[in-house]
Amino acid sequence: MKSAIEAWRERVLAFDRVMEEIRGEGHGDGSGRPVFASEPQDPYRTDDAALNGLYEVVGEGAEVLDVGGGAGRFALPLATRAKRVTVVDPSADSLDLLRTRVAEFGFENVTAVEERWEDAEVPSADVALCSWALHHVVEAAEFVKKMEERVRDRVVILEMMETPASQMASFFERVHGTRLTPLPGVRALLNLLWEMDVFPDVTMLSPEIPVLDKDRDSALEKLRRMLAVEEGTDADERLLAAADELLEESDDGVTVKGAKRRRQAIVTWRPT
Repeated sequence: MKSAIEAWRERVLAFDRVMEEIRGEGHGDGSGRPVFASEPQDPYRTDDAALNGLYEVVGEGAEVLDVGGGAGRFALPLATRAKRVTVVDPSADSLDLLRTRVAEFGFENVTAVEERWEDAEVPSADVALCSWALHHVVEAAEFVKKMEERVRDRVVILEMMETPASQMASFFERVHGTRLTPLPGVRALLNLLWEMDVFPDVTMLSPEIPVLDKDRDSALEKLRRMLAVEEGTDADERLLAAADELLEESDDGVTVKGAKRRRQAIVTWRPT
């Protein structure tokens, strides 16, 4: 029987192999995966359930390592309360956006480190946070161990039951003619941690409608990026046909018919 660590590794590698085939080597961050920078958001927002959940576990005045924090979706709001936030991310484009937003809002307690977490040399902090990024890491156990080594208080992981790639699975098969291995989510994360003798606290957030984007055109552009489809190609024709069948409007934006509500969990523990 495979260990949880081996099962995790195989799922991520299987996903990466398929994505590299359709995107080509050297695309995005070097892994064959696309790099998406989050849309600008108000760092003082109060209607973000995931952020409000993080506030519950990241105390005021804490020093925070935001591992894979990208353009600052959570780093900037946390910086309104934290002593310091250090964002470690390999994407130059994302960190350029982060620095722009830091300057725009006048934050002086946010530092950007352009490195893979596995290679980064950063000081310890009170909290190490990883949000929506661990499911792309092949050697997740080593990644988590390094987070444990760099914290004085606790590790915090925000993860989904089903990762964003699951939304495009039905489109992927119709466009590329092959099935996409789903990336690991919360269930796999807990199995991995238990195998590491880590027994975390888990807080489930309220389920949300998984919105692709605000309108059909924006949703199609996102799907083209995710699926490596060039507009006007045969693959794009297949995508448009699939979109006619699978996309639907909702009060919150464009969704995929039959998609499960998005469920997220905040997983946290204090290393022993």
